[in-house]
Amino acid sequence: MNPIIVILLCFAALGLFDKMFKNRLGLATSFDRGIITMGDFMMSVGGFYCIAIAFLNGHATLFKNKEMIISSLLAPDLGGYSIIESMTHSESVLIFCGVLLTSTLGCLISFQLPLFLNELDTDDLSHYLKGVVYGILGLLPILIGCGFLLHIDHFLIVFLPVILICAILIGLFFISFQTLIVVLTLFSKLVQFVGYIFFFLVCLTFFFNMNFTNATLINEALHIVFQMSIIVCGSLVFCEIILRKFSNQIEKVGQILNIDKYSVMGIILSFGTSIAMLPLFSKMNKKGKILN
Repeated sequence: MNPIIVILLCFAALGLFDKMFKNRLGLATSFDRGIITMGDFMMSVGGFYCIAIAFLNGHATLFKNKEMIISSLLAPDLGGYSIIESMTHSESVLIFCGVLLTSTLGCLISFQLPLFLNELDTDDLSHYLKGVVYGILGLLPILIGCGFLLHIDHFLIVFLPVILICAILIGLFFISFQTLIVVLTLFSKLVQFVGYIFFFLVCLTFFFNMNFTNATLINEALHIVFQMSIIVCGSLVFCEIILRKFSNQIEKVGQILNIDKYSVMGIILSFGTSIAMLPLFSKMNKKGKILN
């Protein structure tokens, strides 16, 4: 397990114990905020994971040689890695698609965007999307370089759909930022809606023994949902303690980077998971929001 996640697990446990003892340490509020932040999204994640993987595993021939597209649309926690692993026998494709693409573009499109677009207000959203576009501009050359280093057959041809997706996002950003917000908002709502339908199908499977998915995938989804909730709760408790004890030191680091202490904490927390900094986003200054 990621050592950062283990640390956040300990802080989540501390917040839970404080909640049990009536908030004596003042950490229970941060723990509760983490649960509230993730609660609604968990249904979508769980449903999407169970049904999407079951469908793709049962219809693998429909998606033959589509690893690049699938991995750029699905995060690892939403089955991206598992699906790519079942689709390819090439180690280089598994590394590029199952690890690099799913954890960058896949995580952004299927996981971050629906969550952040649902939680952030209009002003915060504009800064977030600027950061996303700048990140994509920096990410594309790195991905192309990695593809050549891994000696993937016909790399530029199979990677072209991913380049087109990125080009559309970047083009909308510079041509009509408002259109970009509308398109991404509609996309996020669609992902959530489909996720809710999938969750309903999972419930039918669970209670009426239907064949929309299987018990193994349901157990895996519960594990992912639990882990994500613990990460967010632990990160908020961790942030609360660090800002209390080391506020001056954090501010000094922020002054060097020209960002505030909340932005610094967001960057630190993002080493564990990008969603950990979401509850702090509204408190960050403009540059910090773009960086995070």
